Amino acid sequence: MFAKGYGKNNEPLRGYILTFGIALLNTIAPIISNFFLASYALINFSVFHASLANSPGWRPSFKYYNMWVSLAGAVLCCVVMFVINWWAALLTNVIVLGLYIYVSYKKPDVNWGSSTQALTYHQALTHTLHLSGVEDHIKNFRPQCLVMTGYPNSRPALLDLVHSFTKNVGLMICGHGYRRPNFKDIATEQARYQRWLLKNETKAFYTSVFAEDMRQGTQYLLQAAGLGRLKPNTLVLGFKNDWRDGDMMNVETYISMIHDAFDFQYGAVILRLKEGLDVSHIQGQDELLSSQEKSSGMKDVIVSIDTSKDSDADSSKPSSKATKQTNKEVIPRLWELLSLTFPTTA
Repeated sequence: MFAKGYGKNNEPLRGYILTFGIALLNTIAPIISNFFLASYALINFSVFHASLANSPGWRPSFKYYNMWVSLAGAVLCCVVMFVINWWAALLTNVIVLGLYIYVSYKKPDVNWGSSTQALTYHQALTHTLHLSGVEDHIKNFRPQCLVMTGYPNSRPALLDLVHSFTKNVGLMICGHGYRRPNFKDIATEQARYQRWLLKNETKAFYTSVFAEDMRQGTQYLLQAAGLGRLKPNTLVLGFKNDWRDGDMMNVETYISMIHDAFDFQYGAVILRLKEGLDVSHIQGQDELLSSQEKSSGMKDVIVSIDTSKDSDADSSKPSSKATKQTNKEVIPRLWELLSLTFPTTA
């Protein structure tokens, strides 16, 4: 087959090609061997990592399996790679590392159920349980805020304010009370707005509850939001701009929410904007705020911080003026409550 000749001199071209190919195989043999060893090393390390993370999806049936034997196998494969040919081993490691960096950078929208996710969950659970046995100390105080935003993209000013001082050092939970229960959509809404927070690089969690009114929803969140030591200690809400002429029951609910926050020993932050906080009528629930929309809405900010709490019976939606006269009984209580945190000119 390879001896067949071509041309006037009957040259065995096929034989030449075969000889040339064999020579090339001898040249790249160390690299091929190192790639095989690298694959074995990665498989052994993956098995070890899955066992270390206690992943429920990893259930080896081999009777004599041991995670430490897998780790030892991965280490031995790496050692043999350098014993065979050190430069081929370095080249293989560079290629494997480059592929890993490429995949990490591209971040494909695929959920593989990897052992890395399982290990992250395991570590988070372990550290959270460990924190439960640690007493609070003034040196380790961190602002952990329950922000009554409703839909997170409806009140960006509240998010921007709290995110400016929580960031990487504190917890932020966006609270939302549903007045009309819709059990079919609750999981979808939860995932949807959590993705919105991640997409906008806001380090926060979104939590929603079903309640008869805003006060009841706030009470639920004040008691149940958070986990272990990762629980809010500060309530953040918007100032009720229509307290003078709004519905008396809404104003009464707003005041009661603040009293409830005091009873639960929360700190309080009240944000007041001249234009109001709710921008849902401008952008809609499905739209993402642009930077221009965010900046144009943040003017004349008055922030009040106190050892008491309030809730987010939001500030901006105008209500009927027919109850203006009946609010005279409620307004003195509101000013008495807020006089500690706002100047009289506010």
